[in-house]
Amino acid sequence: MEKEKIVFIVNPNSGVSKKKRIIKQLETELDNRFSYEIKQTERPAHATDLAKKAVEEGAVAVVAIGGDGTVNEVAKGLIHTRTALGVIPAGSGNGFARHLKIPMQVSAAIKKINAFQTRTIDSATINGEAFLATAGLGFDAHVGWKFANFGHRGFFSYMQVTTNEFFRFKPRTYELEVDGVEMETSAFLINIANAGQYGNNAWIAPSASISDGKLNLCLLEKFPHYEAPEIIFRLFSKQIEQSKYYRVIRAKEVRIKKPERFHLDGEPRECMEDIVIRVVPKSLEVIA
Repeated sequence: MEKEKIVFIVNPNSGVSKKKRIIKQLETELDNRFSYEIKQTERPAHATDLAKKAVEEGAVAVVAIGGDGTVNEVAKGLIHTRTALGVIPAGSGNGFARHLKIPMQVSAAIKKINAFQTRTIDSATINGEAFLATAGLGFDAHVGWKFANFGHRGFFSYMQVTTNEFFRFKPRTYELEVDGVEMETSAFLINIANAGQYGNNAWIAPSASISDGKLNLCLLEKFPHYEAPEIIFRLFSKQIEQSKYYRVIRAKEVRIKKPERFHLDGEPRECMEDIVIRVVPKSLEVIA
């Protein structure tokens, strides 16, 4: 009987030693009913091309070994196919994996793949480009830009950048159209969430469901500096929705006029035109 094929995709340019250990573990821990290949990315967006090729070759799953950036790239090649996305978390935040309760421990994540229980989830697009978890403007986009050029990855580096930029950042006014209704708001940050968190259990949208056909438009208003510790506490304790500075609107489509800078699952972007974010219901199979 022919074995079912799984393709594992890894970015060799980050977390090298950890990823080598993961690949070694696959040799002994992946169920022998599967055949598998390891593919390494060589350039930006290469993971998407590798995932599309795996679909063409009949793979039952493509597994991203990495963080949210790698997961996002792999997912772009699997949307609207019957090939499932798997994740072995190996990034600094792992927000998508945490939302789906995929284990952070490698052996447990491999066991999840061996069990091969799949579900169908929503994805989203921003001006046609697919993403899985969150897109954001304002402070989190500003931090994303600074963090990309910081030189060090990881949670503590991210918190250092966040602290450094907090007192320098100036909120702005945004013009939005939410499911056809126009609105204007001054915000410290705006996040459009398909999944609930940034990563590292920082829950910007605790009530977000990844399979309800809706996005959570999360608005955090400007708040006094002395309130920052409480905001941070609420973010990491899944209580941000109880803050008086926070509100959420559930929507299928959000248009934002000329945001200039935003992030897409943590990856910084620039855009001088309007952006349109849409949910794409039931568009991706995942192992979870």
